Amino acid sequence: MNKRLALGIGAGVAAFAAVTASAASLGGVNAAGLGADTNVVASCDTDGVSVDYTTGYVGTEYKVTAVKLSGVAAACNGKAVAITLRGASGSLGEVTGTRDTSTTQSFSLGTAVSASSVTGVAVVIAG
Repeated sequence: MNKRLALGIGAGVAAFAAVTASAASLGGVNAAGLGADTNVVASCDTDGVSVDYTTGYVGTEYKVTAVKLSGVAAACNGKAVAITLRGASGSLGEVTGTRDTSTTQSFSLGTAVSASSVTGVAVVIAG
């Protein structure tokens, strides 16, 4: 390889390194008002809860009218409960309440949800 070609390649590498180094020092992309963090959240129930449904034949189909929680630890008593029924396109309905001391507690939905649309459930006990 001749000297001119080697010098040209060396100059190109040096220029690329300088541009890359200056771009790296710009600090990246920033958006005002956006942030993220992670915290460990202690649970009042460490072995999970059981979820069951109360259904009824409404109109022309079965609908979920209430969600029942059981197996909830006593440490959760008095805490706020939020239950969301999920479907393929997102939330189908939500019910909130306060955890009592019963073995099985039922939370009635304000509006019955088509049983065939329910694909999952999310439960949050907090407070």
